[in-house]
Amino acid sequence: MKKRSILLMIIFTIFTAGIYMLYWYIAFQVELKRETGKGFGGFGHFLMMILTFGIYAIYWQYAAGKRLADQGASDLSLIYLIFCFVALSWLNPFIMQSQANGLK
Repeated sequence: MKKRSILLMIIFTIFTAGIYMLYWYIAFQVELKRETGKGFGGFGHFLMMILTFGIYAIYWQYAAGKRLADQGASDLSLIYLIFCFVALSWLNPFIMQSQANGLK
């Protein structure tokens, strides 16, 4: 999986008023799909987020945690899910990317 700087992710997210996070979600899912063979491709992932009004995004964060764990990272899927319900879901991409940076 592609290594990304967490600091640059934060800067890009602020500079683009959150649009970078949309790009990141799609790019990260494409990389997860390539590594694990599970889930939708980039366009399907984006479409599901739109059609379900974000509910799929909550499920995806949990599932992405499981897929990262399958790749050798710690299983933080339950934490990602809890963060979604206590208004901390904005932290999940940074934690996921940090885990992905530590793989291989």
